[in-house]
Amino acid sequence: MQSAPPELARSALDAAPDAMIIIDASGVIRFANRQVSALFGYPRDDIIGMGVEHLMPERFREQHLAHRQSYTHSVRVRPMGVGLDLFGQRADGTEFPVEISLSPIEDGNKVLVAAAIRDVTDRKRAEAELIAARRAADRANQGKSRFLATAGHDLRQPLQTLSLLNGNLRRLLVEP
Repeated sequence: MQSAPPELARSALDAAPDAMIIIDASGVIRFANRQVSALFGYPRDDIIGMGVEHLMPERFREQHLAHRQSYTHSVRVRPMGVGLDLFGQRADGTEFPVEISLSPIEDGNKVLVAAAIRDVTDRKRAEAELIAARRAADRANQGKSRFLATAGHDLRQPLQTLSLLNGNLRRLLVEP
């Protein structure tokens, strides 16, 4: 099977909805589609040749370096950071939550990795709103239960009083 011409491959990657980068074994970004520029705020020409760790907050860089080096020894398609909250860092220093999928690319004897990066800010916000709404519903349900218990007690109290009065009246009417 014949591989696609490089320009066709570039066009396809540029059309992808997610930010796509290709990095080499040393973590240098060799390709970035236009969504990377839009997402991270760097000019595309500045991204090419940049270390991939530069796209993440400082506090994660050292740990990522170790993970990246480990990955290059057993490359495979996989999501990155399963069960972890991953963050990107824009050129202006702002952080945002991301999901990243990794795929190895065969290029002779070179190890290259394609990474698809998705901003999940909106999804995380919706999840947080859903959790907050659930907690509010639970609190409202607990409040309703307390109200019903109190109201039930308050309603039974006059009925018990009336029942006692009714019994007393019967005894008075029945007894001479």
